[in-house]
Amino acid sequence: MIYLYKRNKTGICIDRVYGYDTIVELPDMLEGLPVTELGAYIFSDHIDSTELKMMQEKENFCTENGRATRPEDDMPQAAGNRVEEIRLPRQLRKIGRYAFYNCFHLKKLTFYGKMQDLGAGALTGCHRMEQIAVETDEKGESSLRDFLTELPETLCVDITIDGEYGRFWFPEFFEEGVENTPARILENHVHGSGIRYRNSFVHKKINTLEYDRLFPYAVAWEQERIVLNLALDRILYPVSMTDEAKEKYLIYIKEHIQQAIRLLGEQKAYDSMQRILRKLAPDRAETEKMLETAQSANDSRCVSILMNVLMEERRGRHLNCEKRVQGQIWKFCSRREKKRRRNFGNLRGHSEKLQK
Repeated sequence: MIYLYKRNKTGICIDRVYGYDTIVELPDMLEGLPVTELGAYIFSDHIDSTELKMMQEKENFCTENGRATRPEDDMPQAAGNRVEEIRLPRQLRKIGRYAFYNCFHLKKLTFYGKMQDLGAGALTGCHRMEQIAVETDEKGESSLRDFLTELPETLCVDITIDGEYGRFWFPEFFEEGVENTPARILENHVHGSGIRYRNSFVHKKINTLEYDRLFPYAVAWEQERIVLNLALDRILYPVSMTDEAKEKYLIYIKEHIQQAIRLLGEQKAYDSMQRILRKLAPDRAETEKMLETAQSANDSRCVSILMNVLMEERRGRHLNCEKRVQGQIWKFCSRREKKRRRNFGNLRGHSEKLQK
C-alpha cells in the first residue's frame, strides 16, 4: 500500500490510499508520528479530481514502512467498490466527511477507542456492511453509537472492553415520511427494533442492562434468524449479563433449539454448537430430530456432534438405571447384609489408602 498524507497538529492525516488489496489495514504510525486523522472522501470514488490532483502535488507519498515512493500510473486507488474491509489506526481521532461514501462492497470496519469525531455522511451508501469490531478505551468508551446511527442495516458488533470480548447484534431499522394530509404535516415514522438498540448507550458506553431489556422487542419485530443470532451470541459471550437476562435468552433458544443448531451448522460454528448443547442438554427426541436435519444437510461434523450427545445421554440413562437397581437391592437387604457391605466398603477403602 502507498499512502498520500500530510502532517497535522496531532500527527499524520492520510488523504488517499493506493494498492491492489481489498483489505486495507492503515498503519498506526508514519514518519514516526501517529496517524490521527483521515481526510474527506479518502475511500470514496466521488472525491473531487481537481482537489485530489492538488493534494498529490503538495503532499507526500510513502509505504507503510516509511519509504518515500509514488504510486505507478496503473496502481489503483483503494476506494469505492474495490474495498471490502478496513482496519483503522489505533490512535485515530477524526474521520473526514463522506470518508467511505458509496463503498458498496465494504463489509467490515475495525476501529479503536481513541476515535472521537466521525464526519458527516461518512458511511453513506455502505449498504453491505455486516460487521464492526471495536476496542474501547480504558474507560470502556468508544464512538460506536455514531457509526451505528449512520448504518441502518443489521450489524454484528464485536466489542472488546478491558480485554473482555463480547458480540452484540443490532437489528435494522428504517425511517418513513408519512404526510398527515389534513394538517399538511410530514411525520417521520421509524420501523424496527434497531433504533431502540442503537439508543442503548450511556456516555459512549454500551448499556448492557438496557440492551438485554430490549430482547422482547426483537422477538416481536425481527426475523427469527436475527433473534437467534442475538440470543446465541449473548449466551456465548456474556459480557456484563445478569442472571435474569441469561435465563430469558436460554428459554428462547431452548424453544427454538432445532433452528438454533441448524443456524450454527450453516455458520460452521461447531465449537459454539457444542457449548450450546452442553448448556441446554436437549432430550433424546429433540436430539434425534436435529440429527435427521443434519443428515439431510450432509453436515458430517454436526452429525458427529449430535451422535456424541446421544451416546452421552444413553450412558447417563444406564448409570441412572444401575443406581436405581442398586437402591432397590439395598432397600430389601437384611440388617446383617447391610452391615457386611458397609464393612467390606470400609476395608476396601482402607486397603487402597495403604497401597498409596
